[in-house]
Amino acid sequence: MRVPPVRCRPRAAKLWLLRVGYSVMSGGGSRCGKPAVCLISVLMSDTSPLRDSSEAERQAAAALFSARRLRLAREAAGLTQTALAGRVSLTPAAGSQFGKGEARPAGTTLARLASDLGFPIGFFTVSAAPSSLDPAPGNDEGDRGFFRSLRSTTVTDRRRALALAHLVHDLADHLSGAVRLPAADVPRRRAGPDDDYRTVEERAAMVRATWGVQPGPVPDLVGLLERHGIFCARYHTGPHTVNAFSVPFTGRPVVILGDDKAKRDRERFSGAHELGHLVMHSPDQAGTKPAEDQANQFAAAFLMPAGDIRPELPGTAAWNQLVALKRRWGTSIGALLRRSRTLGIMTDSTYQHAYRYMGTRGWRTNEPGDLGAAEAPRLLCQAARQAGASSTSLSAETGWPESWIEDILRASSDQRPQLQL
Repeated sequence: MRVPPVRCRPRAAKLWLLRVGYSVMSGGGSRCGKPAVCLISVLMSDTSPLRDSSEAERQAAAALFSARRLRLAREAAGLTQTALAGRVSLTPAAGSQFGKGEARPAGTTLARLASDLGFPIGFFTVSAAPSSLDPAPGNDEGDRGFFRSLRSTTVTDRRRALALAHLVHDLADHLSGAVRLPAADVPRRRAGPDDDYRTVEERAAMVRATWGVQPGPVPDLVGLLERHGIFCARYHTGPHTVNAFSVPFTGRPVVILGDDKAKRDRERFSGAHELGHLVMHSPDQAGTKPAEDQANQFAAAFLMPAGDIRPELPGTAAWNQLVALKRRWGTSIGALLRRSRTLGIMTDSTYQHAYRYMGTRGWRTNEPGDLGAAEAPRLLCQAARQAGASSTSLSAETGWPESWIEDILRASSDQRPQLQL
């Protein structure tokens, strides 16, 4: 039947839902002929009548249930399916069916799940947000990411981190409708597990040439990634073992950096390391030793091209010179020592002696010559500002909790106080 248009007001939408049910969301406007837009607005609003709603209204929300969003919310909370089921008085079988999309929860059950996980009930509905939709067959890159050693990070922490990457991806996707964002421009040149460092050096040189990077140091690595369509963001890792990682979302890759108190030189290296994964590797290679070694080699070659840095590197542990080079190239002393050894300037024995000396001085974790605050991402916050979007409006549009959006925007900006002259 033809559904008459309704005005996008919560009360009107509420009454309409009781009369005619639901339809698939699309479109928008102050007066819409596609009423599910009103439904999504009602579900995601902080003043939604569904926060204190009847069973009929909760069932209307359940009709648009997204199993993928339930999994994301659960993993973001660090819970297993069994643990979540126990917390909301479900059988393990029912929890599994909801998580796999084999069954839809009743409205009251969905409300309990939303309340326990701390998400708006509208988060669990199919919407325009990419993370609410099942990926196309063979296009599940967003469910896998490049983490350092899989042995040093727990499955729980990796899944929690991936949920945050989906938040950034959803925000970027929404903001792209209001702001013209940089197109993703990541050259892909795969490297196999048997390719040696010379192949990786060629990949790094190719990316610098494709992106028009001038010879010498890269002044702002994070800014360079963002100018080429890679969304960078931060989150506070707290006690978790996950540091920087990347997710190769199709058309809009994401790099998540660690705590904003990270060392500038080490985080630049981490960013270049993630770029290496996006250029050279498929998600199937994530966490393997060859892929991690190659990403480290790529980062070194990208930040310190052999032809540019070779004349400057010492063959001995000349610490004053190394501190000066750290400042010039924006890389750690440890990375400079490894680069000198890789390029055949420093012998293995000299490198090993210097590395042991750094350990005795406590320099492996706290080198001399601190470079100050880590580079700050800008693209996400600037896009939100240009679009006139607040954390409240972004929450209403994407379904993610407002507090999560506030945290990611705050962490993904320059936290240094602004000097007023």
